[in-house]
Amino acid sequence: MRALVFSGGGLFGAWQAGVWSVLVDHIVPDLIVGASVGSLNGYVIASGGTPEELRSMWLDPAFARFADLPHNIRRMMAHYTLRMPFAITATELPRMKPRIFHDSEITWQHLAASCALPLALPQVRIGTQWYSDGGLLGALPSWAAAELGATQIIGLQALPQPPSWWLGQATRAFRAVVGHNPPVPPGIDVLEIRPGRPLGSVRDTIQWKQSNIERWLDQGAEDATVALSKLRAL
Repeated sequence: MRALVFSGGGLFGAWQAGVWSVLVDHIVPDLIVGASVGSLNGYVIASGGTPEELRSMWLDPAFARFADLPHNIRRMMAHYTLRMPFAITATELPRMKPRIFHDSEITWQHLAASCALPLALPQVRIGTQWYSDGGLLGALPSWAAAELGATQIIGLQALPQPPSWWLGQATRAFRAVVGHNPPVPPGIDVLEIRPGRPLGSVRDTIQWKQSNIERWLDQGAEDATVALSKLRAL
């Protein structure tokens, strides 16, 4: 089973949309998994959204307004309905335990929870439990795809390194204590596609700017084209 996995990364998610604009002609995933902003990209793709629709979503500044995230997610889910297996990750609080939600159990609250970056967005209560960002304990949830039975994983890692030194230090220290990024079991083929050059600063991950979005869309397409030879070798 081939899984397409989307990492977190804030507005760097536009880069993932650029990658998909090339991969769409070369792979047919059996499962899509997303964390944080990757859950939004993944949901649209798993619902049959086209690369052009995904690009338009990213080029709409309203999509990036954090205060409007619940409304934007509900609007997205009203327009798109899942057509294939899809899963997201969120972080259960206060135990800092990673959770997988999939298919019909996913509501707009689950998507909002997966995107609930601490200090930037409200944490989300579902039932009696609180949840935080799905990429908090590890940006790329390849482990979740493996748990769900994937035998081949293509990961779109928009955030291989934190976009600043101080954030990198804090992130590494935090994940050293409570992080969750177990190795993919032997026998599973993994291709991780990463940006060929840095995407931008911490501010760029949260502040929408059309020139950045267009640049990341184009760079994603370039990086995917470079990765095609590795993809064919899988």
